[in-house]
Formats: sequence, C-alpha cells, structure tokens
Amino acid sequence: MRVGVGRYVRGGMTPVSAKHPFQSLKRVLPWILPYWPVMLFGLVCMLITTYLGQQPPRIIQHIIDDVLAPGGGVYQGVRAVLLLGGVYLGGMLFNMLRTYWLHVAGQQVIHTLRVRLYGHFQQLPLTYYDNRQTGDLMSRMTGDVEQIESMMVHGLDVLVMGLLGMGLAWYYIHVYAPLISWLVLIPVPILLIAIYFFSGTVRKIYRIVRDRVGDLHAKLQDNISGIRVIKAFSREADELDRVTADSEQVRAMSVRGVRMWSTFGPLMGLIGHVGTLTALIVGIHLVASGEIKAGAVMAIFLYTGNFYQPIGQLFQFFDSIQRSLAAGERILEVLDTIPEIQDPEAPATLAAVTGRVELREVSFSYASGERVLHEISVMAEPGQRIALVGRSGAGKTSFINLIPRFYDPLEGAVLVDGVDVRALRQAELRRHIALVLQETFLFNGTVAENLRYGRLDAGDEELAAAARIANAHEFIETLPDGYATEIGERGVKLSGGQRQRLAIARAVLADPRILILDEATSSVDSESELLIHQALERLMAGRTTFIIAHRLSTIRGADVILVLENGRIVERGPHRDLIKTRGIYAHMYEQQFWLDDLAEEEEAAAGRRTDEEPVPIPEI
Repeated sequence: MRVGVGRYVRGGMTPVSAKHPFQSLKRVLPWILPYWPVMLFGLVCMLITTYLGQQPPRIIQHIIDDVLAPGGGVYQGVRAVLLLGGVYLGGMLFNMLRTYWLHVAGQQVIHTLRVRLYGHFQQLPLTYYDNRQTGDLMSRMTGDVEQIESMMVHGLDVLVMGLLGMGLAWYYIHVYAPLISWLVLIPVPILLIAIYFFSGTVRKIYRIVRDRVGDLHAKLQDNISGIRVIKAFSREADELDRVTADSEQVRAMSVRGVRMWSTFGPLMGLIGHVGTLTALIVGIHLVASGEIKAGAVMAIFLYTGNFYQPIGQLFQFFDSIQRSLAAGERILEVLDTIPEIQDPEAPATLAAVTGRVELREVSFSYASGERVLHEISVMAEPGQRIALVGRSGAGKTSFINLIPRFYDPLEGAVLVDGVDVRALRQAELRRHIALVLQETFLFNGTVAENLRYGRLDAGDEELAAAARIANAHEFIETLPDGYATEIGERGVKLSGGQRQRLAIARAVLADPRILILDEATSSVDSESELLIHQALERLMAGRTTFIIAHRLSTIRGADVILVLENGRIVERGPHRDLIKTRGIYAHMYEQQFWLDDLAEEEEAAAGRRTDEEPVPIPEI
C-alpha cells in the first residue's frame, strides 16, 4: 500500500500523492530559513572540517616518499608531523563548532515547529479530537518533531560532508593516478540504484512504525490516566497483555526496518571494499612499473576508503531521511487540517453584553451525518434560567455546545445579543461565557493557579472573595499550603465536591454574562451538593444560565424548562405548568421521586439489618 502525506480538508482527508516523498521536507524549509546565519556558520565549519579531514593522506604520502626517502631529514619529518598535528587539531576545533551550532539551529527549528504544531492543535475544533487519541497527538509533538531535528542536524551533516569528502577524495586520487580514479567510480551507480529502491520500501515501514508508536503512546496515556479503574477491577494483567501486544507491533515493524538496514548496509560496504582492493591492486602494479611511488599508493588506498566511506554514511542519511519523511507526513497531517470553525475576516463586536441568547431554527449533526438537533428555536432573555432535560442522547450537550461555538449548526443560527456567533471572534464570544461541567478539569498546579484560569490578573483578595462565593474558602484554608497547595493532576488530591467548588470559583472570577451548567451537582455527596447549590445560586444571580440537570428537583426554579426528545423540543415551560400537562416531564419527575423514596426506604431497611452479610446479587 502506498503511504503518502495526508492533507485534511473539510469533510475528510485527501491523501497527497506519494510520488513527492520530499514534500514534507520542503514544507519544513520555511521554519529553517529564519536561522540561516547559524546554519551558514555551521556549514562553513563543516566545509573546513571536511577539507582538513582529507589532508592527512597527502601528508602521509609526503612522509613516506620524501621524509623517509634518501635525502630526507629530521627537520622535514618534524615539520610534517607538526603539520599533521595541526590538521588534526584544526579539524577537532571546527568539528566542535560545527556540532554545537548545528544543534543550536536544530533546537530552534524544533522549538518553532513544536510551538506551531501546538498552536494549530488549539485552533482545531472539538470535532477533530472526537475521533483521535490524545497519546497519538502527543507522539506527533514529541517523537515526530524530534525526528525532524535528527534529520536536519545529522542528515545535513552527513550529506554535505559526505558529498564534499567524496569529491575531494576522488580529486586527490585522480591527481595521483587517473586510471584508478575512474575505476573507483564503477560501483557508484550500483550503490545509488540500490539506495533508491531501498528508500522507497523502508519509508513505508518507518511510517507504519511511527503510526504504531502513536497508538502505543495513546494506550499508555489512557492506562496511566485510568490506573485507578485498572486497579479497582484488577485488570493489570489484561492491560499488560494489551500494551505488550501494541509494543510487539512496534518491535516487529522496527526489526523489519533494522533487518533491511543491517543487511543492505554491509552489502554496500562490501562493494566499497571490493573497489578499495581493486584500487590497491592497480596501485601496486603502477608502483612496480615505476609510474608512482609507494607513498602515493598509501595515499590512494586511504583516499579510496575516504571515497567509499561517505557512501555508507549517505546510506545512513537516506535512512534518516526516510524516518523523517514518515514523521513529517504525520506532522503535516495535523498542520494541513483546516479548522472548520474559524474567526471571520471582519469580526463584529459586542459592546455591552446583556446575555440574550437565541437559537433560531437550529439543526445540527456530527461528522457521522446523523442529525442530533432538529429545528430548535429558543429565546433566553438576560438573566433567565433555561433548564434542559431529557433522556441520554436527547441532544442536551449538543445544544449547549453550540452557544460558545464549540460546533457550528448545520442549519439556522445561534445569536448572542442579536449577533450571529459566527460573526464574532471566538475569543471575544467565549470571554462572556463560563462553563461548570460534570467532569471538572483542574490542571496540575496550585489552587491559586487553577482559580486564576478564570482571570489571570486576579489578586489574592479577589481569589479569596470568589472562593467564598463558591463555598470553597474554608476548605482551601485547611489545605497544607492554603491557596499555594499543589492539587495534583486533574485535582486528584481533592474530593469531587471540592473540585466542583473550585470550578465554580473559577467561573466567578471570569464574571460571565452567560453561564452553562452541565450536571454540575452530580456525583457528589449530600453535604457537598448543598454547598454547591448555594454557590451556584450566587453564581447564577443576574446571569443568563443554561442548566443540564439529572436531578429534576434542582431545576424547579428555572424560568423555562425545555424537554428534548430525539433532538427536538417536545415540551417547554416552567415546572408548575409542565407538571399540570401530565406529559413527558411530569412522568420523569414522578418516576424520579418514586426512585428517591424507594432508595430512602432501602437505606432505612439496611440500617435496621443486624447481620453484616452482603445482599446477594440474583443470577441473570
């Protein structure tokens, strides 16, 4: 199967033809050009290093033919040795400069590419992440990017020094013995043809390896994030088997590439050795016939080795190129993804936002094509509370995701203060919206750093005031370092209720005009739920609020309750009116209260039990 650079466009991925394998490298050039002075200095050092590296055979030839010959003297010998030592020292110094500055340039390019890649990740809509694994995307930002640096530094090094070294070596051979210089060229076409066919095959293997590494990283990321679930269900052995299988695929494909490299490389070296031996035999014949001296044969022998050695290095260069091409394809697949949600060229502005939100005949579908919302029309006046209820999959989350423009509607329009959200800059729109979600996400850092995510310039007193509104200040003060306490990845050191109250405090600091609450009180204990309700009441005051709630008792005070069924609004109105209609909402409400009463009875019965044996689970 031909593997090529994938260019993503709206509606899918269009593969770029693999007939242009160096396209990804050409695309990297704009990131390299800004650092051309450093690259040029490194290149100059490289040229000097290569030139000095080709001088020792000539000096050795002089020592053998002139210094050691009758008539030679100690002075000539000392001068030749000092010259040889100077060449070695100069080569070492320029090689140090070459290595340092090329790596400096390489790190600059990698920094630019990594930042560019991450910046593009942030521009991509949520639809891009719906079907992609986090670990694979991280692999593109780390391993794939570093592979480009390896090619740029070591690949350029080998290419320039190899070609120049071959040219100089061949020139000196030609000066000593033109016949031998033409003989050493005979194997070159064979080697170049072999490299060409080898490169086409191994590039596909390396692309598969990079993809498999991405899959492995994704699996490891999932498992490390879900380690508590793995331990809770004693699935360590099963997950180890899965990781082992993924790692085995990486190993198998890598070994396949190494097998080709380890077989092909020595074969190329053997051809070079045959050429060197041929040159030596011809050189001995020329010495015997008196055409050249013994020192010249030694120089020819050394230069022949210098001529063929870069060919082996060029093979390694092509190997590096293939790895980099595979990595470059994966990087460009991201950079070529056109964000479906983009800011307009001439964005409108919101002067004084009141918080009026309107969904006008909105229909929506995900990439799969199945519509999840059908002709939704809703008007939320400033300060109103709009609650959304319905069975799982009814379209509630899709509804609220359209307001901050995480997705765009298929038909219709979403308006804030009468302005279509597609006419606004995304940053400006979202500056007036805050979300408190069911799964609170906190960053690995301190309490204060997480709270300031709501407003970066907030002072310590403002943090404390927001925390008091969210009923969080008291528990924060009990933490080891107060607001400076490290809370761990995703806030793992805090309880669910504590994390939720920090999320509310973060939203308080943002001071939005529009508030979205998605199951904000689920999965917490009764005491935490009461504190969270109190905090949310303070937060919602004067703000247009959209509420998704599993517990219907928490939304009885909403101005309007929307009942969604299969992506359509089937009922709407305040709690009292919906109860009177005896429709879907009334049925859901009564059913939930019945379940709550049943749970209370079961808890009371459990409290009266005298034995401690677990309740048996009936067989199904």
